Amino acid sequence: MNGLASYSLKFDSAFVRRFVALCLLFIVAGCATTEMQPQAEVVEVEPSVEPEVKLKPEAKPKPKPQDYPVAPFEGDALYQLLVAEIAGYRSRYDVALEKYMVAAEETLDPGVAARATRLALYLKKDDVALRTVEIWADREPDNIDAHRHAVDLLLRAGQHEDAIAHMEAVKNLGGLARFEVFAYSAANLSAEERHSLLDAVTDMSERHPGDEQLIFSRAILLEQEGRFEEALILVDGLLQNSTNINFILLKVSLLANMQHVGEARTFLEMEVEKLPENRRLRLVLARMLFEQKDLPAAKAQYQRVLEKAPNDGDVLFALALIALQHENDEGAKRYFERMVRWNRRPGEAHFYLGSIAERKSDSVTALKEYRQVGDGYEFVPAQARIARLLVDEGQWEEARQHLHRARVQRQDKAQQLILVEGQLLAERGQQIEVFEFLDSVLVQQPDNVELLYFRAMTGQRFDRLDILEQDLSRVIELDPGNADALNALGYTLTDQTDRHDEALVLIEKALAIKPDEAAFLDSMGWVQYRLDNYDLAIEHLRRALSLFQNDEVAAHLGEVLWVVGEKIEAYEVWNDALELAPDSEILKNVIQRFREQ
Repeated sequence: MNGLASYSLKFDSAFVRRFVALCLLFIVAGCATTEMQPQAEVVEVEPSVEPEVKLKPEAKPKPKPQDYPVAPFEGDALYQLLVAEIAGYRSRYDVALEKYMVAAEETLDPGVAARATRLALYLKKDDVALRTVEIWADREPDNIDAHRHAVDLLLRAGQHEDAIAHMEAVKNLGGLARFEVFAYSAANLSAEERHSLLDAVTDMSERHPGDEQLIFSRAILLEQEGRFEEALILVDGLLQNSTNINFILLKVSLLANMQHVGEARTFLEMEVEKLPENRRLRLVLARMLFEQKDLPAAKAQYQRVLEKAPNDGDVLFALALIALQHENDEGAKRYFERMVRWNRRPGEAHFYLGSIAERKSDSVTALKEYRQVGDGYEFVPAQARIARLLVDEGQWEEARQHLHRARVQRQDKAQQLILVEGQLLAERGQQIEVFEFLDSVLVQQPDNVELLYFRAMTGQRFDRLDILEQDLSRVIELDPGNADALNALGYTLTDQTDRHDEALVLIEKALAIKPDEAAFLDSMGWVQYRLDNYDLAIEHLRRALSLFQNDEVAAHLGEVLWVVGEKIEAYEVWNDALELAPDSEILKNVIQRFREQ
């Protein structure tokens, strides 16, 4: 029955026969008012030498209806249940569920509601299950399974506060109440919803002051609210009497959020020393050390984990990356080869093995490795590398045929592979070929916003302003809220034409959508400069540079400062930018141009 038995929903013929018989019993005899004949009682006596004596059963009073509080299903409800059972026996579970749901809502019977809930869960009909589980839990408040199902379903529906009440019922009934699930699931809630959930958890904590999971949940919610100090006080209290790994990791997270990185590391190192066999803690420490660029220390921790789990793909991968950071290709290669041998993240391993071979100019091995990447995340990058290697060997036709076959093979990646081919053609200066290729694709997909934007940017690369304006205008027509297209067209009109008023309108629209986007602020500063609004230009360009230390933004700001007479500051801006981007042609050109004036 495809797992249906796990929900006690077997629709076997014997059950149906018994159910039909029961239905007939309810109809004919009324069940609740049927007088039951007592069965004769036989009393056993100890064996003896005397002949066996059978005692006459005592006369007992006839049972009364109130001794058998069975409520019969009447009328349409009984019919709905009978249809449901027969439908289930015939594997018509959709019909069975419909009838059970109707019967559950009509009779409010907890047994029927439970059966409907389990069938709805099996069929992944959460909306129906939520309706019936509420009946089940309401009519049978001491049933812990009803409340557990209600918690799961309400959480999936985003009704966190209602779910809390059922979780409290689970706790009161002696079950394991995992209150922390509310906190973990609250990350995607709005600030208002999360605050309401925090209030509900706080209220419950007052009713159950010693419940560690409630305290832990409250600490997580406080962290999500940015109230790190309050959360830390709660966690420190928990850690006084517990070595729960989740409590330890929450403290580490809080310290990191408070920018106490050194304290977080020291604390975590101490906890790893106390619990040296805890793999999870050691991995968190290793990851922290890696992120802090302390690669030798990270390597030592990962190697300790690897001793216990020599085929752990994640650990092997981390050690390989550390080796690559140290420019130890041979060491990294050994780890990647172990990943392939153990079949642990083999796609990534083959991709990196291909990269190592490519760096050694071993194109044969590189192609071999890239072709074994598989269908995972690395599929598209691997195809791009294969195509580039073929082009490097002068095999343009083979490269393009390879990408075509890849698109046929992976229809879900077709658009990404189109962009790969277009990028390859553009990078290698194949202007005619790239526009012929993109034109042929867009004939089939004329309203594809991503492809139109790509062709527009390709037009910019080859100084085809006509293509850029045509395609970006079409993108804006199809997607008026496309801030990137608005800004790109506005900046191009500013930089390459005298249509500055038109450009200003476009850039203003882009900034209204993304007011803190550095590139858009740079565009606004540049168009204000073209309009001779120097104060506004400097204001926007300063803000852009503060958000993003970029050579082009620095070149723009320095130019405006020079024009308004602030030459010393202009040089300072340019020199600071050159320290970050010493090979920037944009900076070199603007400095040279103004030095000659």
